[in-house]
Amino acid sequence: MKPGVAHRFAVLLLLSTVLSSSAVFGQTYLGQRLQILPETQLSNAQQSDIRAIIESDDWVESEDAVPNFSASGEAYWLKLELDPQTESGLLLELANASVDEISCFMLCDGRLVTGVGDGATTRTGQLSLVGTYPTFAIPVGDCQRLTALLRLKSYKSLIVPMRITGPREVQRDSHRRDIFFSFYAGVILVMFLYNLFLYLSVGDRSYLEYTVYILSVGGTQLVLNGYAKWLNVHDYPWVELRLTHFFGVFSGMATIVFAQNFLRLRQYVPWLHKVLWTYFVLYGLALLLTLAGALSMAYNLINFCALAIFMLIPGAVITRRKGYKPAGFFLLAWLVFILAVVIFVLKDVGLIPYNIWTYYALPVGSAIEVVMLSLALASRINQLKRDTAEAREEQLRISRVNEQMVREQNSILEERVAERTEKLKVANSELNQTLEDLQSAQQQLVQNEKLASIGQLTAGIAHELNNPINFVSSSAHSLRRDIDDLNEVVERVKGLDGEDPDLALQQVRTLKRMLEQLDIAFTQQEVAELLHGIEEGAHRTAEIVKGLRIFSRMDGDSFASADVNELIKSTLIILRSNLKEDTQMEVEYADGLPAIDCQPGRVNQVLMNIITNAAQATVATGRDLRERWVRIQTSVVEEVGATWVEVRIADNGVGMDEATQGQIFDPFFTTKAVGDGTGLGLSIVVGILKDHNADISLTSKLGEGTEFLIRFPA
Repeated sequence: MKPGVAHRFAVLLLLSTVLSSSAVFGQTYLGQRLQILPETQLSNAQQSDIRAIIESDDWVESEDAVPNFSASGEAYWLKLELDPQTESGLLLELANASVDEISCFMLCDGRLVTGVGDGATTRTGQLSLVGTYPTFAIPVGDCQRLTALLRLKSYKSLIVPMRITGPREVQRDSHRRDIFFSFYAGVILVMFLYNLFLYLSVGDRSYLEYTVYILSVGGTQLVLNGYAKWLNVHDYPWVELRLTHFFGVFSGMATIVFAQNFLRLRQYVPWLHKVLWTYFVLYGLALLLTLAGALSMAYNLINFCALAIFMLIPGAVITRRKGYKPAGFFLLAWLVFILAVVIFVLKDVGLIPYNIWTYYALPVGSAIEVVMLSLALASRINQLKRDTAEAREEQLRISRVNEQMVREQNSILEERVAERTEKLKVANSELNQTLEDLQSAQQQLVQNEKLASIGQLTAGIAHELNNPINFVSSSAHSLRRDIDDLNEVVERVKGLDGEDPDLALQQVRTLKRMLEQLDIAFTQQEVAELLHGIEEGAHRTAEIVKGLRIFSRMDGDSFASADVNELIKSTLIILRSNLKEDTQMEVEYADGLPAIDCQPGRVNQVLMNIITNAAQATVATGRDLRERWVRIQTSVVEEVGATWVEVRIADNGVGMDEATQGQIFDPFFTTKAVGDGTGLGLSIVVGILKDHNADISLTSKLGEGTEFLIRFPA
């Protein structure tokens, strides 16, 4: 089918729908004869007692020709006093096919008589209908007072257009409505098939989105007007009760998706694009409420989301002003549809009266909109074709210009490439030289750090060795003096002359005076003490030499089994002279530590570095020596599948802030003054521990101190 033929056919169908709708105008409703009683004002016992309901004092006279209770989900009782003389044998018609639950009771002089529905609660679609709408026969009998009592409940807008008419009139009006909505369904079907054909031919997704939109909007109108029977859902009450909500949600979602892409809102009006997706989410919430059974809330949310269509007006205006011509057709069609929706919503909430104009506004408006949007889509395709053709021509022109520019630029680029290549060679050579210089400088800094450690070690060793050596030297001098005195006594004893008694007696007296002067007992005690001091000095010197022997293998000694406690002790021996003026050392050695596989000299370097830093941190606080301390603790930790030897080195120094803690292990980072450190000590520590598969971490608080935790695998 050609587009022009399809549109002309659709217009003819549309005119037919408008003309057919006028045939049912002029109806009158008897809402002002009704009395209304909300079921919430009745007790549970009263709700099951017809007589109690009729005799209730809470009945209120209706002021509207068509009462409107909105979408509250509550049940309402309606009482209508009938004229037995003129209205017996006629039909009581409720011109609303979307009421969910209906009960009808016919009473003659207060006595319940049989009528359509027999007073039983049932859904609208399950009633025996003369036409499209629920109808109830007014009984014929000898009655002085004839009363119709109805119970209505709906999870949608509860509108009560009620009239009394004859069977012929009901069938005639029903036939006219059927013709009207048949024409309407014809318009929807023609536009659906036409746009589906265009989608299959052109492949433009907008046509597919529009077909979904047509089906959802058309289906919504048919269901609202009592034509859900075409879908044969009466056997599925759960679906039937929610059918209007489902179509309302899907039509709203389809509208947003179609309008977004048709108007290119993401490109032209990004803020509106985001807002409409918010409404899309709200439609999703309404769907969840529908599935959960909160039908009244869902229906009101759907009506609220319908306000999103107003936002499409400024969207279409802005898009049209930016040069997108199909937006003009969309705007015209949308204004017609919006007018119809406004009338429908205002009718549902009771702000405007219910009449044939307000009732048929939405299906007539949606039919007009469907035809006009189809024209807008055709205009959009033509616009896209023109844009595509112009884009191709522009692309061809640009391609030709680019080819010329490429040819001109190639020669220039070749020259520049040659120049850049030469410059890059020079720069690369300079960078390589710079890299070599940096590597050399780094190696020099690492060596300086090692030399600094060796210098510190040498100073400590010199001081520690000097003390025992000085003591041994002074003790040896005193010991020699005492030995000389004793030797003199021995020589005098050897010189005693036994042949001459007088001479021997004189020599003995002289020897006795010499012994009294020497105080031989004191001399003997002094010799013993000097010998003990010399032994201690020798032992002290041996300990220092032992520690020195460990440190002598600092660079590249092999792995061996070692005791962490012994490593700490050897380190403290070397550092003793340096630390005794800085801080108080507190050491707690754990018993039974397992040996670790390590390079002892390098582990000593780690311990010396951290202990020295801790001592310097305490000195920086300015506290008295008695208030400064460094605490060393060892322990063993058993974990699943692993054993760790832990060394904790804590101090009460200046501490570190979080920024410093994050950089403390980085190479060349130092908190010391310029010239006081290289910033490589802790970096070297990390490297050594990594070689030993060991871990190091720290906790610190500014002004309170720092604790390092080293974990060696056992």
